[in-house]
Amino acid sequence: MKTVQVLQGAFIMEPGKKEAIEKAARRLFGEKGYHDTSLRDISRQAGVSVSSISYYFGNKEELYHTLFPKEEKEKAPDKKEQIENAAIRLFALKGYSDVSIRDIGKEAGVNSAAISYYFGGKKELYAAILERGSALLVDFVEMAADGTRKPMEIMELYSRFFFRLMKEHPYILRIFSWEMIHPTDVFASIGKERFAMVLVVLRAALTEGMEEGIFRHNLKPTEVCISWAGMVAYYYLMSEIKKRFAVKEEISEASYMDQAFDVLMNGIKEK
Repeated sequence: MKTVQVLQGAFIMEPGKKEAIEKAARRLFGEKGYHDTSLRDISRQAGVSVSSISYYFGNKEELYHTLFPKEEKEKAPDKKEQIENAAIRLFALKGYSDVSIRDIGKEAGVNSAAISYYFGGKKELYAAILERGSALLVDFVEMAADGTRKPMEIMELYSRFFFRLMKEHPYILRIFSWEMIHPTDVFASIGKERFAMVLVVLRAALTEGMEEGIFRHNLKPTEVCISWAGMVAYYYLMSEIKKRFAVKEEISEASYMDQAFDVLMNGIKEK
């Protein structure tokens, strides 16, 4: 009891701490949104510890409700979604092996029991995330295999699909990248088959294009579609280079995407 009183006194004696947390949280929620703001982000912005936020507000959801009570029903996710979004961020940044249930609970502002209740364990949670991510690949396969598209249109569709994936689901894309380098058993049972479906579609488009004289006749379809898909991935990931290295030239997303596809299909060598 005495220890608790001392700790409480330590928090109360520092004036302005609660206000600093509220100010930082309001700013970050406004700039990044609820999903992409963690308690760690808020603590750094406010210059306080995560435990200070827990002392005053409990968890991220309660802090959000305190600041935006009228928007509670519209914007605050349920606890299951909260856990999943926190896990996606951590798996994307650190990889599957280096993330623990405790890490996820801390990031999501929940206890480990809540994660076990909704998902069972880390493996099951990761499987749910891979299922969510690989479902996006099915969207591409269904669009490409509808029987109405020509070979070049399918290749461009994949290129644009990947660009959209990078813009709308960057963390999912990072998780896929981790899996390419450090594959897990979970991915083998969920994502591997769907990635194979994508390659089957690209290979069929490439083969058809070769037969129609659109693509070079001496290509090896399997090897080419694998290497081409890889080039698409890294070409678009490199679009972030202008932010990291302060490239001053203004480059629109549409222009970059058009140029990327042109170079991927035609190279830079003068014919």
